[in-house]
Amino acid sequence: MGITLSAPVKIEKKHIVEGFDCGNSLLNKWLVLALQNQQSDAATTFVVHTENRVIAYYSLAAGSVNHDTATSRIKKGLSKNPIPVILLARLAIDREYQGKKIGKFLLKDAILRIVRASEEIGIRAVLVHAKDEKARSFYEKFGFEESPITPLTLMLLLKDARACN
Repeated sequence: MGITLSAPVKIEKKHIVEGFDCGNSLLNKWLVLALQNQQSDAATTFVVHTENRVIAYYSLAAGSVNHDTATSRIKKGLSKNPIPVILLARLAIDREYQGKKIGKFLLKDAILRIVRASEEIGIRAVLVHAKDEKARSFYEKFGFEESPITPLTLMLLLKDARACN
């Protein structure tokens, strides 16, 4: 008998976050505070769960990047004002579920939500701060490009994001 996983949904009080362990204590702690952050309008967190037990999540927040930290493709044709982005603030999968392509599924879901939001508000790119080289490699497979300032800061031009979906 297989385990049934939910589609990504906004985190709610009923979701069980205790016991979630992705192998990174900062990402584990973020999940514990995710509902509070969402209620404060700081970030919105989407979770995949089985019987309300969270097994994976990602968080999105609005942001901007300075012109000098953006990739050449992202700043092309724009004034030197801050560039509107959506920050993929966190993405994590419980250890028990890692290696099952859930990360790929979550990233595609996040990108789809961002593309939909871009129909209502200006978004030039998706921004992510990769936690390490392995994460950086994961994002680069989806077309993210590194910032000229920080190699673990990656950006995906929205027109490329649209092509992903």
